[in-house]
Amino acid sequence: MIRNNLFKQGIKYEIFIGIKDKDTYEEYLDENDFKEILTEICTEKQISFSLLTQFGGYTHNKGYTTETSLRVIIIGINEEEVELLGERLKKKINTDTILITKTEIDYCFM
Repeated sequence: MIRNNLFKQGIKYEIFIGIKDKDTYEEYLDENDFKEILTEICTEKQISFSLLTQFGGYTHNKGYTTETSLRVIIIGINEEEVELLGERLKKKINTDTILITKTEIDYCFM
């Protein structure tokens, strides 16, 4: 059993980003390309992260589409840093929109 006094309070940010190009709605990048981009940015800024691959669908101005969607999970940075990271990823991927969520959490490293 984990003792409550081991837990710290913090913020978990999640960045959801699809890898379809905003101009052509084609997937020019794959998961490995995204991993390289994310790793380069996070290494430069010393940001700890986890990456999950998923599949999603959404409606845009040309109709409904599905795509590979990636979720970057980050604990330990502030809101300004996560917004900057999101903007850099959005520009590198050339996507219309990203989604950033913010959740208060209790966590501990064991």
